[in-house]
Amino acid sequence: MLVELGEQLRSARTARGLSLEVASRAAKISQGYLHKLEAGQVKSPSPRVLQRLSEVLGISYRRLMKLADYLMPDEGGSQEAGAIEEEKAMAQTNVKSPTNSELARLLEKVLCELAEVRRDQKQLAQALARKK
Repeated sequence: MLVELGEQLRSARTARGLSLEVASRAAKISQGYLHKLEAGQVKSPSPRVLQRLSEVLGISYRRLMKLADYLMPDEGGSQEAGAIEEEKAMAQTNVKSPTNSELARLLEKVLCELAEVRRDQKQLAQALARKK
């Protein structure tokens, strides 16, 4: 199932036109970790990471949890409800192109993080200059 999880993640990311770097930054994980997830090399992915990736990539959280072999309680307590939910999740894996507002939101997140990195670099440079 982990290979299928990786395939779903990669497919959704590329369908949205996101690089590993942009997608990982938006999900607040390392680029290397996302690469390992996509390659099926992570045995127990964090549910929190899967939740953030579901938002960034537009895949249902329930679907990602199932692909990662996590047990999810049935909504409504019936197998029929679970089957309907699974069908909805499968439909969501046919990822549509992101809207302009979604792209703008992701870009704004990346720009904010870049600004933080620049501030941190500036503070580090100032601290190093004071030590000299």
